[in-house]
Amino acid sequence: MTFELKHRDDLNTDDFENHNIWVQYYSADEIDHIEKEGYDRTDVLQKLEEVNWSDEYWFKSYPTQEKTPYMFTRYKAEFELPNQKTIKGYIEYTEYSGIQNYGLYAKGEFIGLNAQHSDLNEEEEIELKTKLNLTELYPMFVRCSNGLVVNEVFEPEKSS
Repeated sequence: MTFELKHRDDLNTDDFENHNIWVQYYSADEIDHIEKEGYDRTDVLQKLEEVNWSDEYWFKSYPTQEKTPYMFTRYKAEFELPNQKTIKGYIEYTEYSGIQNYGLYAKGEFIGLNAQHSDLNEEEEIELKTKLNLTELYPMFVRCSNGLVVNEVFEPEKSS
């Protein structure tokens, strides 16, 4: 199996359609996990060296454990918006806090929403509503690919 890295800014919905779980390279202690997934250790080390061990790169994950052993994992997801439109994106799972972010793909980019609370200010919320052609963002129904059970309504409390 060939180990390939993709820069975070280059990930798009096609990547998640082709493979539904992507992991961020975060630290050297993850190399053992990567190898357990079936990647050749020498190839992994060479590719990571080529990008100067940067944590700005992601790779396809083939889980060998029930729970992801990596710091940051993104799972393919879909978001049904209040106008019944469905947007593709991902759910980001972090080792330290579980489901952390929802990434909605709109107008050629992923727009992140904190799963714990809405961290958009009024200007950012207006911009997102405009990109998605919505009057309201919430509630949205979240469906995830295999690996995480979410399938829930996301309607964070507004911060004051």
